[in-house]
Amino acid sequence: MARATKYLITQRLADVMALIQVLALDKEYRRSEAELRDELQGVPGSAGTWTEVAKEHPEFFRVRGESSGNTAEHHRVSLLARHVRPRNEAGDRELPVDFVGKLLDAAIELHDRELTRHDRWKVLVPVIVGIVAACATIIAAILKT
Repeated sequence: MARATKYLITQRLADVMALIQVLALDKEYRRSEAELRDELQGVPGSAGTWTEVAKEHPEFFRVRGESSGNTAEHHRVSLLARHVRPRNEAGDRELPVDFVGKLLDAAIELHDRELTRHDRWKVLVPVIVGIVAACATIIAAILKT
């Protein structure tokens, strides 16, 4: 399945938005799968794991590989925007709340665009049916003569 169609999976938008909120607003900006399941009170509705959701949406999330040892197992998933953010005086990588809102808006926009792109073919169905019917009528008229 192409990366763009990942937003059309049932409950995917809700899962992406939940993951953005947890990784953007909590003091801890990197989470393991177990920590995400605990914080989000279960598994996502659109995939088997939160890590899988994050891997399928690299436009928002960074997933560290398992080959890095214990650190990667403990802190696997982070929000890309927060990961690259410079640390403040306290050593934290905080995102402004309005920026988090923009990330959520971007997820909604990506979902809506993909839904529109997916439904675009529905406009062509009546046109194609009309063309096929007209061709069939012309062929039938030619065959009768």
